[in-house]
Amino acid sequence: LGFPDPDAAARLLGDFRQAAPIRRLDQIGGRRLAALLPVLAAEAARAREPLAALRRLLHVLEAIGTRSAYFALLLHHPRPRQRLVELAAHGDFLTDQIAAHPLLLDELIDERILEQLPDRAELAAELAQRMAGADQDDEEQLLERLRHFQRAALFRLAVADLLSRLPVMRVSDRLTDLAELIIERALALAWGHLTATLGTPMCGEGDERRPVRIAVIGYGKLGGMELGYASDLDLVFVHDSSGAQQETQGARSIDNQVFFVRFAQRLVHLLTVHSPAGRLYEVDMRLRPSGKAGMLIASIEGFAQYQRDEAWTFEHQALLHARAVAGAAQLRERFEAIRLQVLANCVRRAQLREDVRHMRNRMRQELSKAGPGQFDVKQDPGGIADIEFLAQYWALKWAAQYPPVAWFSDTIRQLESVASADLVAQSVVDELTRAYRAYRTCLHHRALEQPDPRDHRLE
Repeated sequence: LGFPDPDAAARLLGDFRQAAPIRRLDQIGGRRLAALLPVLAAEAARAREPLAALRRLLHVLEAIGTRSAYFALLLHHPRPRQRLVELAAHGDFLTDQIAAHPLLLDELIDERILEQLPDRAELAAELAQRMAGADQDDEEQLLERLRHFQRAALFRLAVADLLSRLPVMRVSDRLTDLAELIIERALALAWGHLTATLGTPMCGEGDERRPVRIAVIGYGKLGGMELGYASDLDLVFVHDSSGAQQETQGARSIDNQVFFVRFAQRLVHLLTVHSPAGRLYEVDMRLRPSGKAGMLIASIEGFAQYQRDEAWTFEHQALLHARAVAGAAQLRERFEAIRLQVLANCVRRAQLREDVRHMRNRMRQELSKAGPGQFDVKQDPGGIADIEFLAQYWALKWAAQYPPVAWFSDTIRQLESVASADLVAQSVVDELTRAYRAYRTCLHHRALEQPDPRDHRLE
């Protein structure tokens, strides 16, 4: 077949033949595999790294196991087979996804997979369709469908990204849309579950008594619309409960604060719990007011007071990348107004330069993972974090003088805003944005081509 190391290829095929799932194939499955394997091996031999491609393809075939209909599908449909071989030539990430969830092979049949990325409306429509077919009273079934939706959507995005080399900003936008849709759905599940048993949290008195509103704030890469394939979700929860009478309305009335804690715990559980279909996301809530010592969910007024009077400079840096991503529209608008007011009027600008410099040096010392002869793209001098800290410093420095520099939560538009205001030379901003896009593109594609997508080191 033309493998550069035929003995190594023969060993891979021999080991594959002895694998338990292959030995257990029935007669039909054995015939299908016998017909498919020479075709697939010949195409792997022409790949960029033939042995690595063959190893990954055999891993997928072994995982398919008794689902031998997929052997027939790959044999008789050249396009999905060629796509699978091409994915196998690019790294472990996507073939590992298929091996863990063989149903993803169905996605390779869809000719639209390389035509264009689905927009938010298309993702939302697909999610609604998947969830509509489930028993709406079966939370576990709903959650499992949510995971399958995420897995399939993430796979389609990654395939289009890897094979078509899409601009990193477009892919991050879709990954952000996907995360927000999932958060919205998980929020609705958590809210429905708790209000059914504990009642609806209410506040106010007399004619002004009303249901409490909840919102989810995204920080970091989610807030900045810069999500990658392995990004955690940095989340903060806020509510607008106030007044003397704050308790749930239902057969079993409890204090709103007790409800809020259980709600936050439930929502985080839905997003992070493991199942056969995997986990939705890792969630980090350390950016909430007072950090680990703070409440899981804060009142919007308490959040505002903390940001005005107690927040450190690094917390104002983080606030630059915060957005309301789910929950009640009125509360989301209120958060955005508080964010802009804090960034314009509450930053300690007299010590801003030294605070930012100190935090950057500390991060570089503690977080860089580069060894001898390596460059940590995120943390080493001249890397991603340096560009982000420059953008944050400039935005915080001039947010009172020129408020538009704080309007946007992503690094690129923060940089472009200070250039538009003539606060930093356009040539400097152009160089920084080019570097930032190049770095992020590099990491984005490395995440698809190596086993550990969190490894940010380059030789």
